Amino acid sequence: MIGCEYASIFRGLDVKTDLINTRERLLAFLDNEMSDSLSYHFWNSGMMIRNDETYAKIEGTEDGVIIHLNSGKKMRADCLLYANGRTGNTDALNLDAVGLVADSRGQLKVDMNYQTEVSHVYAVGDVIGYPSLASAAYDQGRFVAQAITRGEAEGKLIEDIPTGIYTIPEISSVGKTEQELTEAKIPYEVGRSSFKHLARAQIAGKDVGSLKILFHRETKEILGIHCFGERAAEIIHIGQAIMEQKGEANTIEYFVNTTFNYPTMAEAYRVAALNGLNRLF
Repeated sequence: MIGCEYASIFRGLDVKTDLINTRERLLAFLDNEMSDSLSYHFWNSGMMIRNDETYAKIEGTEDGVIIHLNSGKKMRADCLLYANGRTGNTDALNLDAVGLVADSRGQLKVDMNYQTEVSHVYAVGDVIGYPSLASAAYDQGRFVAQAITRGEAEGKLIEDIPTGIYTIPEISSVGKTEQELTEAKIPYEVGRSSFKHLARAQIAGKDVGSLKILFHRETKEILGIHCFGERAAEIIHIGQAIMEQKGEANTIEYFVNTTFNYPTMAEAYRVAALNGLNRLF
């Protein structure tokens, strides 16, 4: 994820960029359609992507570096950025003094109250691993305050935490992917809207992108929302608000029966909802 974000930043600055990916596809945890959209946009911008590759060695030269891949390929560049995920910033905390040991990623184990193996020490944020998001860490901090003052955390993180990936364009998603729903044999349908068909996107000149809503064919319950394009991380929250409602309030029909401001990017939900409901038979 971080590698894709930096790659898009450098390409946006008109730097010739090659992206080496160790997986079969970019951001494999995403819905495949969103991953494919990002890959296409990267290729179309002139970025070279090499999937399913790992490096064997890195050779320094007078004018740059040469990356030797295990597949036998070689790539030359002025410089190399190696993105290896996140590590908890615990090295300088002197954890031994309180009897705590971090794992190889610098992370600590906690219980439902974010209490570590040492009862009077709590931990939140990147040092406990997933979801490693600032937005989640804010809430975790509140829950720890409840646990300390009241003996137990009264709240917990929501099940469907939205993901924001700040590539150019952005990607954001919440809920299940098509692959997860197919594997679970859940009968779902898809509603799509392309930004190029929205008046606001045309006015702003930001017509690259799309919104996809996954919903149950029978109950019409919203199961997942995936967005690719400008302001995707903002747009996703409109759908998330409805998705978090209980019972009949959480259906795709909400977006059809609600009048949206025009022109807005939020209108993508109405277009996608109509598109999806028209697929039912």
